[in-house]
Amino acid sequence: MRMPRELDCGIKRLCATIGLAALIGLISPHAHATGGLSISNPDGAAVRALVIGIDDYQHVRKLKGAVADATDIVTSLKSMGVGDVVVLTNAQADRASILREISSLVERTKNNDLIFLSIAGHGTQEPERVKGSEPDGMENVFLLPGFETTPTGSIERVLGSEFNHFIRQFELRGAKVIFVADTCHGGGMVRDIDPRAAEMSFRQVPRYTLLVDELKPVSDSNDPKSELDLDHTAFLAAVDRYTKAPEVRIPGIDGLRGALSYAVARAVEGSADINHDGKVTLKELFSNVRQVVYQLSDQRQNIVTISSPPQTPDTDVAFELTRGVVLIQGPAARAASGPAGSGAPVEGQAPAPPAVTAKAPNIPTLAAAATKELPTGDAPAPLRLAAPIRLAALDGKTNYFASVVPKDVPVQAVQPTDNPDLIWDPVSHDVIAWGDVVAYGIDVASLPTVVDRTAAIRELKRIATRSPQIMRIWPDDRQQRAGQTVEVDLSDVGSRAVLLFNVSGDGTIQLLYPVGSDAALARSASLRLPLRVGEPFGAEQIVAVTSQQRMVDLETVLMQLNRRRASGQVIKSLERYLPADARIASVGFFSAP
Repeated sequence: MRMPRELDCGIKRLCATIGLAALIGLISPHAHATGGLSISNPDGAAVRALVIGIDDYQHVRKLKGAVADATDIVTSLKSMGVGDVVVLTNAQADRASILREISSLVERTKNNDLIFLSIAGHGTQEPERVKGSEPDGMENVFLLPGFETTPTGSIERVLGSEFNHFIRQFELRGAKVIFVADTCHGGGMVRDIDPRAAEMSFRQVPRYTLLVDELKPVSDSNDPKSELDLDHTAFLAAVDRYTKAPEVRIPGIDGLRGALSYAVARAVEGSADINHDGKVTLKELFSNVRQVVYQLSDQRQNIVTISSPPQTPDTDVAFELTRGVVLIQGPAARAASGPAGSGAPVEGQAPAPPAVTAKAPNIPTLAAAATKELPTGDAPAPLRLAAPIRLAALDGKTNYFASVVPKDVPVQAVQPTDNPDLIWDPVSHDVIAWGDVVAYGIDVASLPTVVDRTAAIRELKRIATRSPQIMRIWPDDRQQRAGQTVEVDLSDVGSRAVLLFNVSGDGTIQLLYPVGSDAALARSASLRLPLRVGEPFGAEQIVAVTSQQRMVDLETVLMQLNRRRASGQVIKSLERYLPADARIASVGFFSAP
């Protein structure tokens, strides 16, 4: 335990302690679908999928990203060589079509097949039909495009117990199932939304009453009483049963998306294979997806992962990644072999090899790390991003922003109802982003640094999604108040170098670890850093970078940028100095007086 050290930029650091803690999970590498790389079933049989996405509801609030979610997952599966993929979107996803396609999929299923089931859309809850099947007496329900509280409209929904019925049919045929539910069923919130914010989109509708219910559920005597009565199934749900799942902004992607679907698509492409052995265990899958969602949602969303009791997540393989024989090297390989994953798997082929890594440069001595300065000409140039930040004033006027010229990114003045990235309140001078206050009391002259910070955080999230380091902030899911203590918990960092810094709401960089006599390498599995919340209030983006070797150049740059408004330079420095094995976490939380 160290004595407190005061810091003057938003968070005051109390102390840093290193101790043992249970691992939250394994970390994903940076891996994407490439020519020749394909997904395969560890049991040697086929991989099949049914994917559903619904935005266009006729009688309840429409969604914005569920169809894109379905398209993303389908594209990822096909790019990875899965041929049996059925997709139903919007009007195609009525009850009759879903029951027909899932029944057909059951008929096609063979022993040892791997089945992907995915649905993105509105969810809700109803009183359970099977007594004792749910701990709170409420059953999850998935709403279809034509649902309404009329006798005819009541048919257009699928009960969670019906999905369990079909999953049991798959299991009886000897298959394993991965079920992804990018919906929400509860009515609560993890964190209040600022009333000045633009409308947020959630995948949940209010509770309803059906005076006449014409739904006749599909069931038989073999149906499991609950998910825990299944044997070979993994569940990934967007949120727990008491909270709502928001549609979020994904860096580099237009519009809104479901964070869970996006994370699953990247995991399918190989990002969950932490150790590059070609085998993605359930633990790797769960941990990778959980961290990506946590980061992309700024803690508004904590997914639920459940494996059947007979399964062992640490060792049970969800899917494998294989690479066929490639005789032609370089860019011509893909053109010569056709679309990615189109070749049939070869019996006995080796798992995917580890990603190629660049040779590490010579590392300066640790003694020099504290004093080394980069040559003047070696300093990172300002970051320049093409996609503009959409800025709105709460009163709808755009003349405030004539003098707003950020360093790192173009800015586009829009109306507060036109999906802005930032909303500025000309009365209080607060800046709001997606339901949270980013910075308090920001005048027009200071807006450029907040805009640059927004672009930088977008890039940080993109980088961290590729290769996430597991990091949690406790307590999470709520706004933190002045004087409160939060704890940053990094897992699986034993014998790894750790850099930890904060990007405050106005773009100020704050180096948190290492400082002074802090250990160069973590000596145990978990690094815990208690932090005290202080001025300035608003957004805090805690960023962790870990590597198997001391990151001297990056550490030096962070020391030079400490206490400076330099969010763009931080991104540029990460791009320049990140080691090939780096893992990154980027988690935002929000503070208020």
